Amino acid sequence: MGVCLKHGAFAAPLVLVIEDNISDVFLLKRALHKQNLRFELLHLANGDDALAFIRGEGDFSQAPVPSVILLDLNLPKHNGETILREIRGTQHLIGIPVCAWSSSQSRLDQDLLIELGVVRFVTKPSGLDQFMEIGKIIKDLLAVHPDER
Repeated sequence: MGVCLKHGAFAAPLVLVIEDNISDVFLLKRALHKQNLRFELLHLANGDDALAFIRGEGDFSQAPVPSVILLDLNLPKHNGETILREIRGTQHLIGIPVCAWSSSQSRLDQDLLIELGVVRFVTKPSGLDQFMEIGKIIKDLLAVHPDER
């Protein structure tokens, strides 16, 4: 887990990253810092933790509501589609922008995600420069969907 949830309060926007590849999370942090963005980042590495967070179970019973969610489609234990359906069916997460990312470039995957309410689909970049663009995408999402909680 990327941040302590003990008090459940964040001074900066909370970026929830559901991703099993720690290298991608590291690069995401760099990309966000490059945007001079104040943020807190919570990293969940598998579908079980993601579902527990969404449902407010166990260690996540006092978890704050994220400002934006970045969701990998290929996760251990539960796939991204399952997680996204759970997010969209959860009252306290209605209106939270979800950006899906994947190494898949399937048009069917993208169409399904858009149907499920993803605001952006990003193909995981292969180079560092392209990866840094994800920081701009998240910054733009936070600007368009300011934290109203």
